[in-house]
Amino acid sequence: MENQIQHVSDTALMVAACRALETVSEDGLIRDPLAERLAGERGMTIARRVPLLEMMRFGVGIRARTLDEMLISTIQGEKIETVVNLGAGLDTRPWRLELPASLRWIEADYPDTLEYKAGKLVNEKPRCRWEQVPADLASAEDRSKLFASIGSASALMVTEGLLMYLPRQAFVAIASQAPQQSGVRHWLLDVASEAVLNMAGGRGRAQIENLRPKDHLAGQAILDATEECGWTVAAKRTYMSAGAGAPAARIARIQIEIKKFRPDFVPPADELSGMYLLARRS
Repeated sequence: MENQIQHVSDTALMVAACRALETVSEDGLIRDPLAERLAGERGMTIARRVPLLEMMRFGVGIRARTLDEMLISTIQGEKIETVVNLGAGLDTRPWRLELPASLRWIEADYPDTLEYKAGKLVNEKPRCRWEQVPADLASAEDRSKLFASIGSASALMVTEGLLMYLPRQAFVAIASQAPQQSGVRHWLLDVASEAVLNMAGGRGRAQIENLRPKDHLAGQAILDATEECGWTVAAKRTYMSAGAGAPAARIARIQIEIKKFRPDFVPPADELSGMYLLARRS
């Protein structure tokens, strides 16, 4: 059981391992020199046991690269003073991206996850004003403390790989409370359709599925819920379009893997999985 996903925080180890594998790959989509250290032996083992590892790596890489690009653009274009990363996991953007030194970067996650990460990066200097806020995002009390800590400065909320693990009530609370209780007026979030979530098979799929609340939101339901809470889509980049420019050899390896494990899979023509920038209407 040590090398299997047992808690949602374990997915952070797996994602860091995917970034590490991308980093050492000649045609990797992202470069993260801290990822292997954060993933550790356990994270690397968990990742290597994923049935669709090539597809998982590609998905993590293209998601991270797309978010990187949209994040930098939004910080510059919207004069963002504070970034709050919910469910930050083992994200390394404060260390690996060219961010303004004056930018305040708040990351929220479970206390154990934040403590583990801080210990691994204790000798690394972030490029912005980095801080951590321990929080269970399903807890109303923790959410209120988190939003109060953000303040009224122009803020961007980031949720990467988080939303599928939240119950609907917590999702709606975050979408509603963040702009009401803080300066959050922009939100970068990733959307994964059920078609993409259902692609992974075998043991890895079962482990992930067990972590998702029965009333979690995915795909268009996420966008619908955010609209109901007063948000509108300001920009988007689907993973289909973002990944179209990947090296041909990389695409070929993914196609071979999908054919082997999921020969019946056909992506829908209107596949909406991607990164979305939302803006608060009022």
